[in-house]
Amino acid sequence: MNVNRLGAGVFTIEGFLTPAECAQFIADSETLGYEEASVRTDDGERLYKDARNNDRIILDRRELASSLYQRAKPVLPAEVKGWVVSGFNERFRYYRYEKQQQFVWHQDGTVRISETEESLLTFMIYLNDEFEGGSTDFGWESVRPVQGMALVFPHRLRHQGSVVTGGVKYVLRTDVMYTGNNA
Repeated sequence: MNVNRLGAGVFTIEGFLTPAECAQFIADSETLGYEEASVRTDDGERLYKDARNNDRIILDRRELASSLYQRAKPVLPAEVKGWVVSGFNERFRYYRYEKQQQFVWHQDGTVRISETEESLLTFMIYLNDEFEGGSTDFGWESVRPVQGMALVFPHRLRHQGSVVTGGVKYVLRTDVMYTGNNA
């Protein structure tokens, strides 16, 4: 796997999934059925179409988390802020962006499993690249999706999924979990 470091803890992993694996994930997601994606707020989940208008599936897959983590582990940061990498969150999100869909500038939230285990990094895999627009943008860098490539970055880093101007974009996302002590 070829790792490309982009700064501020952002990096890509080329060829993380094969084209066949990507196609299978897309086919599986379409059979599950997508719903409108909400945004997490202090008041709970809400639909904010001006901020996010893509579709999403949320599902828990422990075996998938374990197998993908084993594949990614050699290139993941072993330690972040004194916390030690422990695995992938078993909660996966499929995202589907059709023409004119996007997710404007935002920060990803942390998933806290316990006082000593929480997510610190977003792990996003592009399942296809046959669409127009749809880059993932940071303040200094725009990442053009490539089928099978993973994008990894700190949750609190502002970013956006830019508008898809043609075709359909598919993404599979989870979180990288770390263990540590909040004391």
